[in-house]
Amino acid sequence: MLAALISLAPALNRAAERLAHAAARGFAAFALLAVLAPGPAAAQEAQQQFRYEADQYVKLSDLLRLRFVEFVTRATEVCDSTEGHFEVNLDFGLKPLIRQRLRNLPDTHRGKYLVVGIGYAYIPTFGTDDREHRIILEGTARYPLPLDILLSDRNRGELRWVNGVFSTRYRNRLMVERDFEIESVKVTPYLTAEAFYDFGKDLWDRFEFSAGVLVPLGKRPVIEFYYLRRNNSHQSVQHVNRLGIALQYHF
Repeated sequence: MLAALISLAPALNRAAERLAHAAARGFAAFALLAVLAPGPAAAQEAQQQFRYEADQYVKLSDLLRLRFVEFVTRATEVCDSTEGHFEVNLDFGLKPLIRQRLRNLPDTHRGKYLVVGIGYAYIPTFGTDDREHRIILEGTARYPLPLDILLSDRNRGELRWVNGVFSTRYRNRLMVERDFEIESVKVTPYLTAEAFYDFGKDLWDRFEFSAGVLVPLGKRPVIEFYYLRRNNSHQSVQHVNRLGIALQYHF
C-alpha cells in the first residue's frame, strides 16, 4: 500500500495544485457573500460556544502518522447542548520541502508540500439520542509565501450518517500562519477561512473564520488558543461565536 501511495505522489501533487488554485480564486467570493448576506430577522441571535480539545500525533515513519482528535463543545444561548467529537486519521505526507524554515512547532507534517489522509469520526450530542458517524477524506497542500508566511489549502470530503440519514459534504479551508520568536518565547499566530458545501442542499451553507495562536511548551506539547465565527444559512442557529483551547502532544 505504501509503495502505491508513493507512486501516486506526482499525480497527487499536480491535482492538489490545480484544485488549490481553483479554490483560491472562488473562495474569496464565497467568503464575501457569507459575511454580507442577510438572514431572517428571527434567526440573528448568535450561539456562544466553548471548546476543550486534545490532539495526539503519533509518528509511524517519515511518511506516515496517526492523528487523534478529541474535543467537547459546550453551547449556550439559543440552544444549550454539549457535543463530543472523537476522531482518528491516518496521514501520508510527501517529503518535506520547507521544513527547515518551520522550527517553532514539533509537527513533522507541517513543512510537507502535500499531506493526504483518511479518517473516521464519531460525534455524539450528550443527553440526547443524536449521533453522527463520519468518514473523512482530505488533502492539504502548503505553499511558502513572501515574508516567511505559510499558506495551507485543505480540501476535505465527508461521508456522514447523522441519526442514520446519509449525506455528503465538501469543505475547503485556507490558512495563513507565520512563526515568530520574541526573545525565548516562540509563537505561531494564524488566520483561517473555511467554506462548507452541502451536496444534499446543493449550496454553500456554512462559512467559518478564525484567528488563533499556537505556543510550544517544550519539544512535544503545544497549546492553542483561538476565536471562531461561524455564519450558517438555512439553519435555525445562524451565527456562532466560539472560544477554544486545544492541547497537542507529538509523539
